[in-house]
Amino acid sequence: MSTELETLGAASIGGASSGPKADRAGQPCLNCGSPVTDRYCPNCGQLSASFHRPFWSLIGEIISDTFSVDGRIARTLPVLLFRPGVLTRSYTDGKRARYVPPFRLFLISSLIFYLALFWVVDSTGIIGNMNIGDIDRDEVAVVVGDDGERQTLIDQDGNVDRELIKRLAEEDEVGLGDTDFVIDRAANVVENPEAFWAEIKTWTPRISFFLVPLTILALVIMHIWRRSLYVYDHTIHALHLHSWIYLVGTLAMIAAQMSGGWVGPVFSIVFFFYIWRSLSVATASGAIMSFIRLIMMLVFWSFTFSTLLLTAIIISGLAVRA
Repeated sequence: MSTELETLGAASIGGASSGPKADRAGQPCLNCGSPVTDRYCPNCGQLSASFHRPFWSLIGEIISDTFSVDGRIARTLPVLLFRPGVLTRSYTDGKRARYVPPFRLFLISSLIFYLALFWVVDSTGIIGNMNIGDIDRDEVAVVVGDDGERQTLIDQDGNVDRELIKRLAEEDEVGLGDTDFVIDRAANVVENPEAFWAEIKTWTPRISFFLVPLTILALVIMHIWRRSLYVYDHTIHALHLHSWIYLVGTLAMIAAQMSGGWVGPVFSIVFFFYIWRSLSVATASGAIMSFIRLIMMLVFWSFTFSTLLLTAIIISGLAVRA
C-alpha cells in the first residue's frame, strides 16, 4: 500500500473529527508569537496544537474525536448504507451539518476498501508464490524454424528469453510498434511479479478516482432535461454512490473470506436494488425511469471500469524495471 494513500486517508479521517487537542494553550503562538489562551490564536487564528507526537497517538485521538465528540460518522453511515438516496436528498436539501461531507466520506471509504482489498490479495500469498522459475519449461516451449525445433521461452534461471520472442515477433510480422520496448516491458512484468503488484497497488487507487467525475458526467447526461437538478446534486450523488460501493464491497470481501460463494450473488442483488432505489429517491424519479437509468449506468460503469483497470495495468507494467 502506498504511503501517500495512507496519508490521504489519515488526513480525511482527521478532517471528519473535531481536530487535534489544543495542547499549546497558554503558550506563545508558533506563528506570530502572540499569547494563546484558547484553541486558536486570537491574533492570526492558527490552531494552538502540536503535531509532533507519535503517529498512533494522533490516529487514536482522531478516532476518539470522530466517534465520541463529533459523531457525524455514526449519523451518516446508517443512512448511507440502508436508506438508498436519502443521504443525498437530505444533503442537497441543505441538511449538511449532521453528516460527514461527501468528498471526505468518499476518501475514507476508498481508503478502507483498498486497504482491505490489498490485504486480502496479499494474505492469499498468490503474488509471493508467482515464481516463473517453477514453471514447467515444456509448457512454454514454441516451435522455431523450419526444422520444427522446440525452444523454451523461459531459461533455467527463470528469465524470459527476450531475443527469442523478438525473433518470433519479427518472423510473424507482429505489429507492436516499438516491438523491443513492448517485449522488454512485458518480460519485466513476468520476471518481477512482486514489483508489478506494488505498482498496481500504487496506480489502481489513483486511476479509480476518475470514476467519480465520469459518473457525475453520466448522471448529468441522463438527467439533462431535469432543470431542477444541478451538477452539484449529481456530484453529491456520485460521491455517495461510490462511498456505498466501497464500504459494502469491503464488507462483501470480508464475508467472502469467511463464508464462501453465496456472497457474490447476494451482493449483486443488493447492488442492483440499491443503485436503482438511490437513482429514484435522490432525483425524485419514477421507478421505470430509474430502472432505465440503472441499466444505462451499469453499461457505462462496465465499460469505464474495464478501461480504467486496463489503464492501471498498462501504467503499472510500464513502471516495472528489470
